Amino acid sequence: MKDPESPAKRLTRKLHLVGLRSRVLLGYPLALLYLIFARPQSLELYFVTVGLVFLGCGLRAWAAGYLVKRKRVAVGGPYAYVRNPLYLGSAIIAVGCSMALWGASISWVSGLMWAGFLVVLAVIYPAKIKAEEQELVVLLNGPYEDYIRQVPSFLPWKGRVPGLGDQSFRLQTYVANREYQCLLGSIGILIILFARYLYGA
Repeated sequence: MKDPESPAKRLTRKLHLVGLRSRVLLGYPLALLYLIFARPQSLELYFVTVGLVFLGCGLRAWAAGYLVKRKRVAVGGPYAYVRNPLYLGSAIIAVGCSMALWGASISWVSGLMWAGFLVVLAVIYPAKIKAEEQELVVLLNGPYEDYIRQVPSFLPWKGRVPGLGDQSFRLQTYVANREYQCLLGSIGILIILFARYLYGA
């Protein structure tokens, strides 16, 4: 017989479910608002955006070359630092894109999009990470549980964790994970932002 679920755990589980169900519902309107209203207020801010976006894309690309989904525990490359380098890369991209909103003239739109980014980072990402890790514990059993105990989830505060195993980056794995789509989409957004900076459109 299962122990009764505490109110705190019940609330946490419900928040996780809300986060998982709302990620697409929130994501598309947020992206549309961003493409319509975002415009860098200076060339310096634009280059900050470019730097952070490419840093995030690079981290995601690095991680994608090690990730064989649902078949093994990825422990090479960035997975020796954090368990969720793809989400960390996405967070860096989001922060970079947010810089293009700094000082935007339409303050309520800027505030709404900043709030949306914060909801994604603080609610939706943790919920998605928790759900995926619970699934991986079931699929990969003991090895993944050992990995969870050793490697931080999101921030590499331990540095590189040694002794996890030897894995190599594989271009075929990167392509199979279609991570190039992130890079191409990000380049498209950066082109739009630069055009908005130049022409004020």
